[in-house]
This record gives sequence, C-alpha cells and structure tokens, in this order.
Amino acid sequence: MWERWNDYTRYLINRYGRKVYRIGLDGGFSCPHRINKYSGGCIYCDSQGASSVYQRVKESGYTRQSHFEKNIDESLPAEDETDFEQRLVEIDEGVKRGKAYLDRRFPDTGRSIYFQSYTNTYDSVEHLRLLYDRALATGDYTELIISTRPDCLSDPVIELLSSYREKVSSVWVELGLQSGNEDSLKFLNRGHTVASYVDAVHRLRDKDIEVSTHMILGIPGEGDREILNSADLIREVHPEAVKIHNLNVVASTKLYEMYKKGEVDVPNMGEHIYNTILFLRHIPEDIVIQRLMSETPRHRLAAPRDFPDKGYFLTSLDRVMKTQNAMQGDRV
Repeated sequence: MWERWNDYTRYLINRYGRKVYRIGLDGGFSCPHRINKYSGGCIYCDSQGASSVYQRVKESGYTRQSHFEKNIDESLPAEDETDFEQRLVEIDEGVKRGKAYLDRRFPDTGRSIYFQSYTNTYDSVEHLRLLYDRALATGDYTELIISTRPDCLSDPVIELLSSYREKVSSVWVELGLQSGNEDSLKFLNRGHTVASYVDAVHRLRDKDIEVSTHMILGIPGEGDREILNSADLIREVHPEAVKIHNLNVVASTKLYEMYKKGEVDVPNMGEHIYNTILFLRHIPEDIVIQRLMSETPRHRLAAPRDFPDKGYFLTSLDRVMKTQNAMQGDRV
C-alpha cells in the first residue's frame, strides 16, 4: 500500500475491514456513441471494450508477445444480435470465471460485482434490473459498481441503481470523463460535455450513489494548464474516487490511424509521472485513487510499447514523489 496518495487497497481495508476484489463482468452491452453511424465513438476506443483478464475468453490465444495489430473482431455487435436470455446465462458464466480466478489468487477476501464493459446503463430499465439482479443473486457482495457514460444516466436508471443500496454496502458509478477541458473532449470525440458530467454527478449524489471518474493524462494539446483545469473540476465536483490513465494508442482505433501518420505523440513513463504528480497534488487528499496507469493488453497496444508494468511504475511514482516531498492534495 502506498502513502503518497489515497491508495485504493488501504481505503477498502479501512472501510470494510478487509481487502475487497471486483468480479468484472461483460453484460452484453453496447455503446450509444459507437453504434451511432454519425458519431463513430471515441477516437481511442477499439471494438473489444474494457474487461478483466479472466473474462477475455476470445483473446485467450494471444500472449503478451502477440503483435498488436492482430485483432479478434473489429465490429461491435448490434443490440439485437444477442438474445437477452443468453446475456443472463453469460452473467452466470462470467461470475463463475471471476470467482475461480479470485479464489485462486486472493482467497478469503471480499467480492464486489463490477459491470465493466461498454456502457452498462444502455438498455431498458427492466433489462438492467434483470442483469444486475442476476449477478447479485450469485453470492454475497460488498459493492455494486457500474461503468457508464455521463449522458447515459436517466433518472429512472439512477432510481434503479439507488435501490441496490439495500442489497450491498455501497453502489458506485464509474463515469468516463477523461478531461475537464471541452476542447479535449471534442478531440477525443467523447460526444458529451463537461456540463453533462457535472449534472450526472449531482443527480447520482442526490441518491447517495458514489462516483468514480476516469481521467486520461497526456491528451494531445494538453499541458500543465489543461491538467490543472481538470484538477480544478475534480476539486469542484469532488467525486469519491478517480481512475487515472496514461494515453494509450490501441489498434483499430481512429487514434491509431493518427498515430501512424505522426499526428499524435503519447507520453512516456517519465512524462506520465510528471502529469500524474501535477494532477494528484491539486486534487483533494480524500479522493480515492483507484488507478494510476492504463493496463491495455499487450497484443492490442500500439503505443507506448515500452511502458513498464504496474509494479515498476507505482514504485517509480512513489520514489519521485518522495524526492519532491509531494503528497496528494498538498497544493489544494
């Protein structure tokens, strides 16, 4: 556990009295931004979606040495291609794989349900209820965590999410913001504004739902001023947690095409450490830091190819922060 920032593991132990691990699930969702033929989705998003290592069934034949341009499927299925009953069955299978993985590596720890892949509120309220209920019926869970977009949270969906506070200790929503700068959101083709993020956080907080915000550092065109603008927004809105990602270029994305043409650069480890420290020092010390770098599978990653593993990066970040006598929130 790390002392220079509000470490997620330490937070969970302090809150629940033990370590708690997530079972990341793919609920068969799509993304309204990707399937809109006029929008094309975020420029950094490929066709695979975020998923836990044990859920990458279609990618099991790949290794970390596989070439990053070797892709599984470059198309996102339309919603009506997957029978809903099969989605429920796949929830059971996903939980089973997740439990087996965690039981081998982290026995005797708490578990949470994490709907991770794509936009996990993009469906009818009734379908959402059935999917969430199905996952939570498979065991005793500490948290329910839902990853989604700020512009895909209707009031009825928020009401549904709030109802699960009776079944778990806490309900979280992870919101992809990525930047507090409108120009950066347009560059990334996020398809929403900073204002829609702020509105979503306020409506979630009204229902006592906790919020984690995803941020990307190293976006082309962003320097210190833009990172500080993002930190200002986080300080103002004050989500309960933040996930920090270094800019990654993934194969089969618009960003990759720009990268091949030499139109964008990605930060190396030293630059990401600098950006991360700048951001951390300007956000409140009580915000939980759930992630500090991207962990894109190697075979899908075009750049940066020489970025170190998580352990090395965190050790390096901690060492630089000690040298600078820097702490999260010390410049708020």
